[in-house]
Amino acid sequence: MKITISLACMLFSIMARAQLLKVSAGTDLTILSGTVFKTENFTLTPSADFIISDNSITKSATVTHSSVHPYISRVYQFTNTTNPYSGSVQINYTDGAELNGIPENSLTLNVHNGTSWNAYLVATRDATNNFVLTAGLSAIDLNELTLANLLTPLPLVWQSFTVTKQNQTALLQWTTAQEQNTRNFTIQHSRNSINWTGIGTLPAAGNSGIASNYSYVHATPGSGINYYRILQTDIDNRSSYSDFKVLKFTADNAAFTIIKNPVTNNVLTVQVNTVTGLALYTTGGELLWQQQVNAGTKDIDVSGYPKGVYLLKANSSVQKIVIQ
Repeated sequence: MKITISLACMLFSIMARAQLLKVSAGTDLTILSGTVFKTENFTLTPSADFIISDNSITKSATVTHSSVHPYISRVYQFTNTTNPYSGSVQINYTDGAELNGIPENSLTLNVHNGTSWNAYLVATRDATNNFVLTAGLSAIDLNELTLANLLTPLPLVWQSFTVTKQNQTALLQWTTAQEQNTRNFTIQHSRNSINWTGIGTLPAAGNSGIASNYSYVHATPGSGINYYRILQTDIDNRSSYSDFKVLKFTADNAAFTIIKNPVTNNVLTVQVNTVTGLALYTTGGELLWQQQVNAGTKDIDVSGYPKGVYLLKANSSVQKIVIQ
C-alpha cells in the first residue's frame, strides 16, 4: 500500500501520546518534493521525494543514543533509520526549562544516522518565534534528531570549502578554523546529490588551534552536473559534513585527460582521446619527454624527474601536473 502526500502543507498532531506518526509494515508514505510535512513542531520539507516505510516518529525528552553535546528536552526519534533524506528540517521549541540552559543563539541541529551523531552548523535561528531551520541537507539518514549546544567544543569547525574547475578536473579546497581529535576527511562525489561515493581520503590535522588548509583534485568528473562534499571523521567515529558544492562540465573535447593528479607513484597516467603527440615540459619551457601516442590509456615513467610542477601538452591542450 502506498500513500502519497502532495499537498502544500500536511499537518499531523497527535498530542495524547509520544507517538506522532506510524507507517505500518507494507505501507509506504511518500512526501513529494516541496511538500511541507509537520508533526508537533517537527517540520520536514524535502527537496526530493522522501519515502517513509515501516516506521514511526515519536517525541521524547531524552536521546536513546549517547549524546555528543548538551541538548534540549525535545528529541524526535524514528523507530528505524529512514531512507536518505534531502531538504530542510525545522524544530520548534518552547522557552524555559525545555532549553536546559542552552542559549538560543547556540542551538544547532544534531542528527543521529543510526551510527553516529552529526551536527549541521548552517542554520536559521529565530529566538522570537522559537525555531531552528536547517536547509540544504543532502542524502542524510534520520534516526534521531534534536537541538544541541553549538558552543560545546566540537571536533572541527569548518571555515571554507570551494570547488573550482582546472581544465577538465575539479579542484577541491577547504579550510578548518580549528580541530580536536580529528582523524581524516573523505571526499564524496555524486551525480544527483542523493547517492554519494567516496573518491578519496586525506588525513586530518588531529589537534590544531589554527587554520588548516586541504586540497584534493578529482581527475575524472562526469560530463554534466557534479556534486561534492567533505565528510570529516574524528578518532571517536563522530563526524560532520561540509555543505555541498556543484560544478558543471561540458563534454571533454581536450586531446587528453590526466588520471590521478598529483602523481604519487612515479607513473603519470593519461587518457588520450585522439591520436596526438604528447610532450612534457618544465614550467620554464624545457622539453623533457615527447612521443606520438594513440587513443587509449598511456603510462609515462616520471621517476627520473624531481618533484615539482610540470606541463603536459598536446596540440592546443595544456595541463599542469604535480609530481610528488
